[in-house]
Amino acid sequence: MTRIAIIGAGPIGLEAALLARQLGHDLQVFEKGRVAENILDWGHVRLFSPFGMNSSEWGRGALTKALGDDALPRDDELLTGREFAERYLVPLSRLPELAGRIHEQTQVLSISRRHFSKTAGVGSSTRGLQPFQLLVEHSSTTHSVIDDAIDADELPTSTDSVRQVRARHEVVEERVDERVELADVVLDCSGTYPHHQWIGDGGMPCLGERHWLAETNYRLPVIRREEFGNRTTLVIGSGFSAVTSVVKLAELAKLDPRTKVLWFAKSQPSPRESDGPLPRIPNDSLSERDRLAAKANDLASRGQVSRVASPEAQHHPVVWFADVAIKSLSPIQTGRDFNGFDVELDWSRSVNPGSHRPSRLSVDRIIANVGYRPDRSIYEELHVHECYATQGPMKLAAKLLGETSPDCLAQASHGADVLKNPEPNFFILGSKSYGRNSNFLLRVGHQQIREVFEMLKGGRS
Repeated sequence: MTRIAIIGAGPIGLEAALLARQLGHDLQVFEKGRVAENILDWGHVRLFSPFGMNSSEWGRGALTKALGDDALPRDDELLTGREFAERYLVPLSRLPELAGRIHEQTQVLSISRRHFSKTAGVGSSTRGLQPFQLLVEHSSTTHSVIDDAIDADELPTSTDSVRQVRARHEVVEERVDERVELADVVLDCSGTYPHHQWIGDGGMPCLGERHWLAETNYRLPVIRREEFGNRTTLVIGSGFSAVTSVVKLAELAKLDPRTKVLWFAKSQPSPRESDGPLPRIPNDSLSERDRLAAKANDLASRGQVSRVASPEAQHHPVVWFADVAIKSLSPIQTGRDFNGFDVELDWSRSVNPGSHRPSRLSVDRIIANVGYRPDRSIYEELHVHECYATQGPMKLAAKLLGETSPDCLAQASHGADVLKNPEPNFFILGSKSYGRNSNFLLRVGHQQIREVFEMLKGGRS
């Protein structure tokens, strides 16, 4: 029986775990947070693709058998991230096949080959004969009450006061345990979220970014009136996460007219700025995706920074800055009070400099929806051939760079061979296999899972 270690209990990790058990493999899943942790973090956002495209036939079949025909969403339903997690992923994790095999709050810190350093056994078949060893760390929290710490003079006379006295002597203990796990096969399904990219020019942090922006600035936030209403928010990014933030803020501006959005997004490849920053897919089969793209482009084109002097643009909630870089940012403070950010701009890459382009801006909030990158630190002791451009596995990256369709729905999996690494039986699946390429589809991830297990069955890893 093959021992398989899966990193990540998200949509790809859970689907891989279930199929592994159905095929009779031994299995352990290591999740640094809770099941579907990353999906739940943006759970308020509605998916463009329908449920049938985001779930596997073996997953739907297992849940239907366990819970009945009415337990699952319809194939054509567009779910929010939270609905997808609660109605599909969490039930998957609770199937009897996976009982006791998913370890939450357990992070994989490092993977290596037993008895082989990174520089040993290069190209040798003997390296693959040794199992993987995974250094994992489990975190737990315990709450206890020290009864003997209650002074006799403090003894209460009612149940409520007992609770009050005990609360004063409650002890919260954080415990971390490390151990080493062995595996014959490792599937890294940990994804790229929330390992964000940076907002500075050329992809590096701008001056002040590492000090003044928190992890939450790079997430896709819930646009709450009390936090964003009647404030100026800088949104950075050219993808659908940024688009979602911009459109929600523009809707909030209808309730709170002093709400302003400054949107930093690159121009389309087209020379016409009036097209807006987001390329639209001709005859897009995902109607919600096309609606959002059209709305965002309309907001941007009516609020181009080159038109801010016009009466229409002055009253428009969105100002679009194309082809501008952020040079630095720093907090605006009055005493100990935080009053937003001072942002210094760099227009040197713009081909059309204009008189309405400021050198500095003051904003109340920053949303940096600039995309994510893979965390490769856990497998730095293994032999992984990576693409120098995307940081994904080289063979798959080469195939992806050769794709020309602007529609991610046009893609399919490229076969089992592109998933192989120089390190035998180590596979990177899911969005992490695409590196910095953001066109990954869950449907492709399901194909990857099938192909890997077919490869393992045929002994071609």
